Amino acid sequence: MKSDCLLVFSLLSSMCAAQTIVGLTGDDGATLNQQILAQRQVVKKDGQKDVVVFIGDRVIPQFVDGGSWKTSIFLVNLENHSTSFQVLFFKDNGTDLIVPVVGQGPVRGMNITLGTAASFEFETTGVSANLAQGWALLSQSTNDSVGGMAIFRQSIPGRPDQEAVVPIVNQFENHFVLLFDNTAFTTAIALANPTLNSVVIPVNIRNQNGQIIDQRTTALGPYSHAAFTLPDTWVSTAGQRGAIEFLTSGFGVGALGLRFSGAAFTSFHVLQNFSWVVP
Repeated sequence: MKSDCLLVFSLLSSMCAAQTIVGLTGDDGATLNQQILAQRQVVKKDGQKDVVVFIGDRVIPQFVDGGSWKTSIFLVNLENHSTSFQVLFFKDNGTDLIVPVVGQGPVRGMNITLGTAASFEFETTGVSANLAQGWALLSQSTNDSVGGMAIFRQSIPGRPDQEAVVPIVNQFENHFVLLFDNTAFTTAIALANPTLNSVVIPVNIRNQNGQIIDQRTTALGPYSHAAFTLPDTWVSTAGQRGAIEFLTSGFGVGALGLRFSGAAFTSFHVLQNFSWVVP
């Protein structure tokens, strides 16, 4: 009996050590998350300041809660030692996004420490009638390997729930391509700027023959986000198939494609591209 108690105590102790989770509270629309990142600003040896971008930082380009939607995030420590990081939530305009997380309440992010091989999942409640949309940053000051994914789910009474995986993407994509099909389907894109600097993104819209049929420019402020359906924003893509080329300067953005067919939807990666000749 004594050995059984010791075994249970040992298991409980190891579980407690495996993960430490703390929700970050704040006010909706504040800039506490930006202040956290500003404190990490890199100073070069020559005294010039660089953009806050660490090798371990990654982007979840689409994050939603409410209005029939909720988001779950799954994370795992792939190292042979414990590691700590933050998941910070941002609105479209780059200010703090406050969302209700199960077991934590309303938070603007999560402080997470995971032991070796430990994993953790958290989920927003999705109970609000109003949609809150933005993006999330997995913020690390080390290059420890943390794996993960996000899943956003739509629940509407009278029909099955719909889900799509949102991959955690590298934020340094600055020349990339989005395939689109707006014939019987609708293509959308989510873009997140994970840096202190504003970015201007020239866009080339190509048909299936590779010809440029339209050129646009989109801009994102510091830590800001945009998500839109292509036919509504760029009318030249309506009823068309093709590829859209994004030419981002600097550190690039996090990007994700979305494809809708009625109530069904899925997500897909953008494609890195360095070979096309820029006109």
